[in-house]
Amino acid sequence: MARTIVIKLLGQRIAFNALVNEVHMLCKPKQSFQLMDLENDYYLVKFQDEYYHSK
Repeated sequence: MARTIVIKLLGQRIAFNALVNEVHMLCKPKQSFQLMDLENDYYLVKFQDEYYHSK
């Protein structure tokens, strides 16, 4: 089961690859994830498994 999170950037914009690295560092996903750029500084992060972070 996939889990999806919506991210809204506040303040300064950052590069797409920097955001990928930040999500990876904060969530520590066990499997890969997809990051999709939406409009108005919103991003969609889709993790492949339900338990998306290590404990």
